[in-house]
Amino acid sequence: MRRALVLVVDGWGAGFVGCYGNSWLDTPALDQWACQSVLFEQCQSECPDPLILYPHLFDGSHPLAPVAVDGPLAILADADIPVHLLSDDPRLLQLRETTRLTSVETFPEVADVAADSAEETTLARFAGVLLDWLEEPAREEVIWAHARGMLGPWDAPYSYRENLADEDDPAPPEVVHPPFERENRKFDADYALGFTQAYAGQVTVLDMLLGELLATIEELPIDEQPLVVLTSTGGYPLGLHGQIGREDDAPVRLYSDTLHVPLLIRQPGGKEGLSRCQGIARLADVLPTVVESFGLPMSGREGVDLLGVRLSESREHLLCGLGDQRYFRTHDWSLRYHLPNEETPLEALELDQIVVELFVKPDDRWEVNNVADRCKNIAEIGLRTALAIEQAYRDDQPCPEIPEELRTPA
Repeated sequence: MRRALVLVVDGWGAGFVGCYGNSWLDTPALDQWACQSVLFEQCQSECPDPLILYPHLFDGSHPLAPVAVDGPLAILADADIPVHLLSDDPRLLQLRETTRLTSVETFPEVADVAADSAEETTLARFAGVLLDWLEEPAREEVIWAHARGMLGPWDAPYSYRENLADEDDPAPPEVVHPPFERENRKFDADYALGFTQAYAGQVTVLDMLLGELLATIEELPIDEQPLVVLTSTGGYPLGLHGQIGREDDAPVRLYSDTLHVPLLIRQPGGKEGLSRCQGIARLADVLPTVVESFGLPMSGREGVDLLGVRLSESREHLLCGLGDQRYFRTHDWSLRYHLPNEETPLEALELDQIVVELFVKPDDRWEVNNVADRCKNIAEIGLRTALAIEQAYRDDQPCPEIPEELRTPA
């Protein structure tokens, strides 16, 4: 009996997971997930706003392209495999009208107050629903579970933050509502550290709950274990690039701290566990992978079956967009810029009026060393290539190949 669970935790970045290289924060349960999963080192979100992203993920198009009608959700629907969305974000109710989801269910809102224990947190309430689902008789279906996660209340017990602070650190802040600040300067290190400790307290709760989820799955017969995907729509800025937090009225700045997300896929029985893939993965790959796991053929649109391809050979680039912001990534470079506006045709843009930031990948993980002035040729070629790819998306045409210069390490 095939079934699948896709767990999306909003605001969860790859930088806060031990199996992605974080040595400061212990995440033992997630490390155990990694031992039983295929882990994708370089997964990027195409857009950190789920209201923009999800309709495109479900129909197999890119967020910068027109909405399609024959994508992975349609394939599952035509095969009578239901896809249910569960969320604690009431905004996602609108997906009932704009997608072919079988159902959309959101939880009643509760007050944002600090919890006395991990079991009383919002994330624990969400995890409880998934644990109940696992105990039900297995049936052929897909559960897409979207938790507000770090964009929801920071309600972990205050002691979790204190445990992450050194003796000489200032006391962590007592905020429960996720913070938001934007400046065109560096934040004071101690000030940003407090919010980092508060955020890490939430990740600690998430890790504990994922440990319970994994233990429950391991107790099931292998033929009843679901395919499980753990990921996020975007990370959470904590002082890098002049921003702490995210809010709807101020679009998050597109850098690796907000676009590089965890992606772990656990197959029944932990098949192919301890595998790590270095190629560029995308959230658009998740549903095609689920479709293929049900034995259904997937038409060649945006995503690929992550368990059936060699990413390092099948994908050379990624383009992300939010409002007028763009982020272009290849194996060796990342490039960030703003369009002057969203109305001017791309071919009419004056390229010398677009300011480009350029970073060497994967060495500059957090994109703090802008080399655009030192690598002007790469910056110009990268900008022209990114604009050509966006034009192809807009016209629903195949993307052009990237020039050889962008395939060359710095």
